[in-house]
Amino acid sequence: MAQYLRRLPSYLVKHNIAKEVTSNQASIHPKLACVAHKHKEFLKYRAPISASTDRILKATQDAIQKLAKPVIMDCGCGTGESSIQLGKTLSDHTILAIDKSAHRLNKVNKRSLLPENVFFLRANLPEVWTFAYKHKWNIKKQYLLYPNPWPKQAQLMRRWHAHPVMPYLISLSKHIELRTNWKTYALEFAWAMEYFLGEKATVNNFKL
Repeated sequence: MAQYLRRLPSYLVKHNIAKEVTSNQASIHPKLACVAHKHKEFLKYRAPISASTDRILKATQDAIQKLAKPVIMDCGCGTGESSIQLGKTLSDHTILAIDKSAHRLNKVNKRSLLPENVFFLRANLPEVWTFAYKHKWNIKKQYLLYPNPWPKQAQLMRRWHAHPVMPYLISLSKHIELRTNWKTYALEFAWAMEYFLGEKATVNNFKL
């Protein structure tokens, strides 16, 4: 957990899991700077939060306040393996595990003995980040573990660091850890973090 203790945002590149990423883009996207400047200049993400998600997040906010524990978000938690491990390792924290896929989250429900400090939410991450930003959630750390890299050069706008919600995402916590098996994605994310925050972000290779 050394990365967890570091003040600067950290981005880890992992090469030995998941499928190898193939792309027609060999380095940081040439349009990333223009896209990031537009998002920073206008901070214009105004997509509405659905009524059902709003209810879920309000209830989540009440639960967080009652528990009064440091909050960690596992963004795009999938089947929950990472969230469960975080819950066991950080038992004095509240773990919010979020994914938009009912199919993946249903696999969580089939598990037994889930840590009591882990809460699973089905929601779209942009809605969660927007709600948390507007309601000033105090998040200790965010994990983004192996998001879809959208590796084709034409898919830049599908990547989180090129999404207009990015300023909200990075405003929620001082500690963000991204793990990806495509180094270009990590380099782009780190570049965007430095651009928006003016702080150094680190990119590291690691192995299990």
